[in-house]
Amino acid sequence: MNSFLNELAKQLAGKWVSLLVVPGALFVASVVVGWRMHFGSWPGSEHFVAALQRGRASGGQLAAAALGAVLLSAWAGLLAQGAGRAVHWLWLGQWPGRTGEALADRRRRRWARAQERYEQAYRQGQSDETLAELAYRRNLVALAPPTRPTHMGDSIAALSTRVGIEYGLDLEHGWPRLWLVLPEEARAVLDESRDAVNRSATVAGWGVLYILAGAVWWPLGPAGLGALLTAVVRGRSAVTNLAQLMESAVDLHGASLATSLGIPVPDGRVTPEIGREVTRVVRKGA
Repeated sequence: MNSFLNELAKQLAGKWVSLLVVPGALFVASVVVGWRMHFGSWPGSEHFVAALQRGRASGGQLAAAALGAVLLSAWAGLLAQGAGRAVHWLWLGQWPGRTGEALADRRRRRWARAQERYEQAYRQGQSDETLAELAYRRNLVALAPPTRPTHMGDSIAALSTRVGIEYGLDLEHGWPRLWLVLPEEARAVLDESRDAVNRSATVAGWGVLYILAGAVWWPLGPAGLGALLTAVVRGRSAVTNLAQLMESAVDLHGASLATSLGIPVPDGRVTPEIGREVTRVVRKGA
């Protein structure tokens, strides 16, 4: 048991260093260099630097400086993770108030116009290539009628809509049960995809911090903007991939969920009737 706890402590310490301290140290070093170039040395740092140059800095001073650097780096890492959580919330578009609803309405109108053009072309019997192009343009807005102010948010929201229409399944209540019957390999792939979304949001959090640090030294601002734009591109791709994998999990293992709940699936395919029965069981009247 002690060896297990020691190994767990080592793994947690390694993750703590890689996720917080290392990127935090780079951020703190950048801010220190920028501060020194713009304002001069930190208040009170002249004596410590002079002691280092004379070789008279005590062990206590060096230890305090090292500990302070580690703590500042960890604090910066925690701050970036917090900013990343805020970015994640913005990406998924669950915004309260009129701003979020106004943006969602705008996206709904765009989707409706694209859907109308697709339906008109279908009624006119236009070619498959034309229909595919119109469907592609509509899907660039969302895969289902938009309900969120952001594309990433609608990628997740459309998942519930599409599963509900195809299978009659309430994914909000059904997903935790489906997760328990998924094979280990499928859960590992989904975990990695979810982690990719979280990593992108954390990179965006670092971008926000570097943009703010641009007030100390202007080159940090463009660097932060570049990190933020990169995170948005990566995040959009990661969210789309996660939604596709979750929908695939329902397609491939929805029958396993039904049979695990004691609901027969005669042909091995979940029909809307079976999905509605699964929903009734998992919701328990809620």
